[in-house]
Amino acid sequence: MQVLSRQIYMDTGQSIPRLFMTAQQLSEYEGMTPARYRQIFREISTWINDGRYPETSMSDSKPQSINYYVYRDYMANRSKLRNRNLRKTVKPFNPAEIAAICPMVREVVVMGD
Repeated sequence: MQVLSRQIYMDTGQSIPRLFMTAQQLSEYEGMTPARYRQIFREISTWINDGRYPETSMSDSKPQSINYYVYRDYMANRSKLRNRNLRKTVKPFNPAEIAAICPMVREVVVMGD
């Protein structure tokens, strides 16, 4: 196999997600205000306390950062988790499933035979 091309995301001008991101980094990546992300962080911290997400999902240091897979899972299920009756239908958190959809890719490698 021969590598035909290798392109770094930064060269294409796209921002890349990191495994742990602060509210400011999420704001630059997705476009909402940092205050909105801090509100989402507070909501996620209640779910960490309830046991849906692991304790290591959010950093204790300032500025606070969150695991990107936890953030993606919460945003996908937010409306159901906020509804007391629909909460029962939400599947448990599975980071491997989210990684298959939204991998942390730093390089795009095109391979040829």
